[in-house]
Amino acid sequence: MNEMLNKYALILGADTIGQGIALRFAREGARLAVLDPDADAAEELARTIRASGGHALAFTAPMNETAGASVKAAIAQLGGLDVLVNNVLPMPVIGPLENQSATVFADAFACIQAAVAAMQAALPALQEAGSGRIINVGHRYGEGINEGLAAYNAAAWSLVGLTRSAALDWGRYQIASNLLLPLVDTPELRRCHERRPGVIDLMIGQLPLGRLGDPVEDIGAAALFLAGDACAFVNGEVIHADGGQHVAGPVLNPARFG
Repeated sequence: MNEMLNKYALILGADTIGQGIALRFAREGARLAVLDPDADAAEELARTIRASGGHALAFTAPMNETAGASVKAAIAQLGGLDVLVNNVLPMPVIGPLENQSATVFADAFACIQAAVAAMQAALPALQEAGSGRIINVGHRYGEGINEGLAAYNAAAWSLVGLTRSAALDWGRYQIASNLLLPLVDTPELRRCHERRPGVIDLMIGQLPLGRLGDPVEDIGAAALFLAGDACAFVNGEVIHADGGQHVAGPVLNPARFG
């Protein structure tokens, strides 16, 4: 059963998480628009989807308050919108709060402004769909902070408020807005494993399921649930696709070890 057949989805952010969600949506029949500041990254993902028989368009979108123009252009070319995925959090800048400059905070919150702009630009099309979905992709540091990541923590927390504000303000349009908190196997984490294998193995060993999430089969599947008909009455929720990391108590932060 293709759960996304004949549905239109727009994914802002083509990193590992965005790729996993896009590939899973495409497998389920969605017609996709992929947006990223890196035009090559967006086009490569779209090309991969098309090579597998899917439908995907690529667009360049800045991660700031001007992202809405790119979103509007993508929706117009796509032909409609049922699902908006905002996968916008930046790579964290590590360092104590006293050393995190105004520029570091501005860059982190520019990405949140991109999510806001995308949501506002997508609203008319989601209203027209009659049962739209907004999936914001956050991080567990939006619930429990970790040291040395002040700007990132603050941006992740703001996504919680943004998502729940949309759930409250736009529920009357039958738009369900939810926050997805994934734990995923990424190239960055693998590089960290090469430098500090014992540290990463210890972190993974603390996870209840004892493994990281697969971008397509685990994180993509969680996003698919939030995008699907079965989730029509789930609104303003925080969904953890982290193998139980959030219930495991304090889990080692590999960023402390370089």
